[in-house]
Amino acid sequence: MAAQLPWELEEEILSRLPPKSLYRFRIVCKRWNRVCEDKTFQNNHLSRSRPQFIFLTRSKGYSIDIINPNSIDPKIELLELHSSPITPLDYTTITTCDELLFYYDRYGPWKTLLWNPWLRQVKRIFKIEEFIIFGLGYDNSRPEKVYKIWGYSFRRHNEGTAIYDCASRALKFIYTRVKKRSAKVERKIVSLNGNLYWIPLNDETRDEHIIRSFDFSTESIKTFCLLPCQKNHPYDELLLAVFKRDGFSLLKQCYSTKKIEVWVTKNKIDKEEVAWIKPMTLPTSNLPTLYKNLCSYFIYDKTLFMCCGYSNASIYIVREDTCKKFQIQHGIGIFECRHCVSTPSLISVPLFSG
Repeated sequence: MAAQLPWELEEEILSRLPPKSLYRFRIVCKRWNRVCEDKTFQNNHLSRSRPQFIFLTRSKGYSIDIINPNSIDPKIELLELHSSPITPLDYTTITTCDELLFYYDRYGPWKTLLWNPWLRQVKRIFKIEEFIIFGLGYDNSRPEKVYKIWGYSFRRHNEGTAIYDCASRALKFIYTRVKKRSAKVERKIVSLNGNLYWIPLNDETRDEHIIRSFDFSTESIKTFCLLPCQKNHPYDELLLAVFKRDGFSLLKQCYSTKKIEVWVTKNKIDKEEVAWIKPMTLPTSNLPTLYKNLCSYFIYDKTLFMCCGYSNASIYIVREDTCKKFQIQHGIGIFECRHCVSTPSLISVPLFSG
């Protein structure tokens, strides 16, 4: 007779499977389906997942995982995403808000979406006319996430910043000091714990870069902290990213030498004071120039994983004095793309009312 595994062992095995497998296995029985919808199990599964690159072309979408990243011969694995939104890429932005992807095509019809590619779930957000989107977040003081969009509205007689509630479809004008031209930073805004963060020049000094945030709970802009490093050349690049789901990483590339420095926060981003450490300074050989280049990256196990390029995109795996480069379009005919970093999760896309 076949022996039945203890339920605790079954759950442990399931938590180690990739989302693609769990998507199929949850239809095996009602118990497996229930556990995949349990928040404790979802968080346990998420804690074991490694970030991946989400890669969109004009016709298809892919997730790109790194296989054996710490070996002498790492490889990349491309998985086609069958739920990918298809659109021209000229004005497309794709970012993350916690465990979900936020897709925004400024001029496409009905192309503002929340997306979980591993569960094949896409939810369209009602299109907001005459509205330039800065980012997606939520009020983190409330027990449930109510997703909202912060952007710039240029409707007649009501020009200024506003918040759009995805559930009620209500548009609320708040008139903060952000100008319409600030839309150019939309590709570089980072979402963490419901708030939005970006790197501007300090308005008062005009000679130092800081991290500024938009808090959805207070509906206000705040100065979050001073950066641990500054630009020494106007074309130096500063890139902010989420680190370990609850902190920040900062990548600086020197324009003249191409040298890259990586800084990470020591603690979770829920403290009054922010402390930084610099765990990595990377070699200049084989690294691309990041200035005016689309770049998404993440830090994992003291290794930099970086995807660069709008066309002829490549992935770089950099650790200490080694650098491995993969040309993405080789074999699949990709010439133009958009990409971002996302961690595979089992979190369902919310069903908005209205």
